[in-house]
Amino acid sequence: DQLFVSAGADPARVTSFSCDHVVPGQNMLPLVISSGPSGARLDFSYQFRDKKETLDELGRALVNIVNMVPGGMVVFFPSYDYEKLVSKHLETSGVLARIENKKKIFREPKTSSELDKVLGDFATAVRLSTGALLMAVVGGKMSEGINFSDNLGRCVVMVGMPYPNLFSPELKEKMSFLNKTVGSVDGKQAGQVHYENLCMKAVNQSVGRAIRHKGDYAAILLLDHRYSRPNIISQLPGWISKHLKVMERFGPTIPAIRNFFKGKE
Repeated sequence: DQLFVSAGADPARVTSFSCDHVVPGQNMLPLVISSGPSGARLDFSYQFRDKKETLDELGRALVNIVNMVPGGMVVFFPSYDYEKLVSKHLETSGVLARIENKKKIFREPKTSSELDKVLGDFATAVRLSTGALLMAVVGGKMSEGINFSDNLGRCVVMVGMPYPNLFSPELKEKMSFLNKTVGSVDGKQAGQVHYENLCMKAVNQSVGRAIRHKGDYAAILLLDHRYSRPNIISQLPGWISKHLKVMERFGPTIPAIRNFFKGKE
């Protein structure tokens, strides 16, 4: 709409049409996980994500989830820097070792030359053991164009919300331009709407890596209480949002995941 409106066209000329996903609803388990095992709220916004309490709670959540998920599991982080921070903290605290008791851990490489080897080793570990966990980055090499179908991706975990860098000169100019030419959209400045759209587009691309055909199935876990906001849910694909459940407490999450996979055996 923004392109048409800013060019002077009538928004009434735009017609939207969308189709449902070929995957039946019972083959997916999309959950918003708002709090961790100790009851602490999961908030990966800028002011909280680096805190020890947040990282500890994330570690506890991952340990619990890993025990319930068969095959491959992909955990997406908002940036390479944050993935590195989390990985270092979980290693220091002993959580990575606990996870590796269940699944071999791989990390997304920064260089393209290493990508094929990491993916190959990940696939081999999934096939020959109780599974593997891949720590990946939204907007990186693993979130676009690579499929984690069938046993390679039985669970996708999204840690936090991958908002782009607000201090990027290019983004600031784009937002300023939209604010001037479009004004407001549903009560929000057009630049802010664009900023939120970039985040949710990246989320949708990442979570769609796991379910690739009508017989496929996977759990989609959104770890951050902000995903429970109606304006955020409305930006998820309809085939996900209509089955989405918001888990305010972590306790019921585990049996929900266990029962989902038990029904697929």
